Amino acid sequence: MKISICGKGGCGKSSITTLMAKEFAKNGYRVLVIDGDESNLSLHKLLGMDMPKDFIEYLGGRKEFMKKLKSQPKENVKLFEELSIESLPKDYLVEKDNIKLLAIGKIHDFGEGCACPMGVLLREFLKSLKLKDKEVVIVDTEAGIEHFGRGVEGGCDVIIAIIDPTYESIRLSQKIEEIGEKLGKKVYFIVNKVDDETKDLVLENINKDKVIAVIPNNKEIMKYGLKGEELKAEIPEIKEVVEFLTK
Repeated sequence: MKISICGKGGCGKSSITTLMAKEFAKNGYRVLVIDGDESNLSLHKLLGMDMPKDFIEYLGGRKEFMKKLKSQPKENVKLFEELSIESLPKDYLVEKDNIKLLAIGKIHDFGEGCACPMGVLLREFLKSLKLKDKEVVIVDTEAGIEHFGRGVEGGCDVIIAIIDPTYESIRLSQKIEEIGEKLGKKVYFIVNKVDDETKDLVLENINKDKVIAVIPNNKEIMKYGLKGEELKAEIPEIKEVVEFLTK
């Protein structure tokens, strides 16, 4: 199963990704977490890992990668033969507790260009990656929906939109639902960071049939993120999400 975790900035994508990865691993799954956000500097910390090398460097770096892309017809780009988790280059992975982390690429300096090459790489990587039983991929995407425009979710099986109690997040979830259903993908919602009052306001404005978890505002999770420490919180709603996805 390949799962795309998406939503607006600050809604809790990286925390949910981390908690789900740990729960899947606890249930005996081999987990590959993909950091698909070129601006994310905290996912590895939440997982208790070092930052892996940018995977785009495996293909020669951004400039060489773009040359390779331009040498192929747009309608028939092929970057990889069939991939498996086992076949991935170990120099570009970090691992802990049956969870592997791969980072597609980061913006490191002023003027180095847009993140489009990383989006194309992620799209082609997901299309080529074949999973075995008891393997799962969780993609922590960049904020917003540009990754849909790049075709990233075409290689995923499930799309999970994280919704926090803001108007922007509610509107974004509606667009994610619309695009995901056009793609023929399973789309679910996790409502995050709510109290009793805001929970009701969010649920009134989204498709409740898509909601697979409602997670209260959690100061423990916030503190782990603020300190840049490994996220070790036990969240029962995440256990229920993993049970739902694997039943």
